[in-house]
Amino acid sequence: MIKKIKYLTIFLIILFFLPKSVTYSNEYITSIFSENINENITRGGATIGDFSISESLTKVSKIGIPFGTLDILDKLKNEENKTRGTAGQNIYGKYSRSVVLIFNNDIKGTGSGSVIMKDIGAIITNWHVIQKAEVVGIIFKKDGEIEKSDVMVAEVIGYDATKDLAVLKLVGKVPDDVNELKLSTNLPEVGSDVHAIGHPGSLSWTYTKGYVSQIRKNYKWNYEKTLHEASIIQTQTPISPGNSGGPLISSEGELLGVNSFKAQGENLNFAVTSLEVINFLKNIKEIGKKEAKLKEENKKIDKVVKKIDSDNDGTPDTFYYDDDGDGILDTMIKDKNQNGKPEIIGIDTNKDGRPDIIGNDKDEDGTIDAWIVDKDFDGTPDLIGIDTDGDGKPDKFNKI
Repeated sequence: MIKKIKYLTIFLIILFFLPKSVTYSNEYITSIFSENINENITRGGATIGDFSISESLTKVSKIGIPFGTLDILDKLKNEENKTRGTAGQNIYGKYSRSVVLIFNNDIKGTGSGSVIMKDIGAIITNWHVIQKAEVVGIIFKKDGEIEKSDVMVAEVIGYDATKDLAVLKLVGKVPDDVNELKLSTNLPEVGSDVHAIGHPGSLSWTYTKGYVSQIRKNYKWNYEKTLHEASIIQTQTPISPGNSGGPLISSEGELLGVNSFKAQGENLNFAVTSLEVINFLKNIKEIGKKEAKLKEENKKIDKVVKKIDSDNDGTPDTFYYDDDGDGILDTMIKDKNQNGKPEIIGIDTNKDGRPDIIGNDKDEDGTIDAWIVDKDFDGTPDLIGIDTDGDGKPDKFNKI
């Protein structure tokens, strides 16, 4: 996946706010939105796997567009939080804006994260919050209603899935009034007060308070398919889905841990310790992006390809393949003039059999010139982004 195309995310977010509208007249391109990939693979007499996609055809790759990042804003309830006691009020007042809401379009999920290095825009969160994503949507708390223009983008820099930790880098500047959370170099005492801020359900920037129940070293747990092990803080502090990745904070305002999971039973909540976070960050260059062990091996097939001669002239001009290896065809490439240089790539991101992102390489130089997007998956294009300076990123935007 071409890294620079990932930055398309932030530009398409901007696109939602532009009042100007245009009609995209290329019927050949827009008609691709109504094509059924699964139907097309039955035509032409070839069989799955009878053709290998060349490197030139895979240059134009899937675009990371968090379709749901903006939709979720309509559900957020930025309610006033009631804190208990002066310590809670101080913690929430000083650090609520240090806790971001994260939206991961790849798994259609939300979580929390903490700004730990303001100057470089570093955000610590859980691996399971950002899993499968290369970029995620980020929202900072602000006074008043959150607008769609408040959505920012962060790049996944590295993760250690076994310890359920990940670090992000904000694309852009952290707001001036956001305080960074300092990582504690000491573990808390059992019985000490701790504070959490996160986004359970649709209740954004919710504050809770509790106490440390126990410190457990090298604790093992698992999610649906993955195995994990890290030193954790067991806490009575209520944690719900959406709090994952958010901070467990001491009364002195230090980040003690990253709230990660809960167990069956009452008030059994767990946070990966700040010492694990410090070690993770210290060795991030060596760790890179480290995957977790699987509970059971998932069998993954090779990318399968089908070639089609749509105009029956004896030369294939359309190719279908399985980009992510899950056994479902999700990508089409069209070489209309049959010169070996594709002009069109169509991506089916929601696996309904129909493309919802179409890239058009008009001059056949291997770089997309225009992006057409069906964001609501209704078969009608909604957005178009144009690259006017040839840098591979759209810089002129319009609604269709």
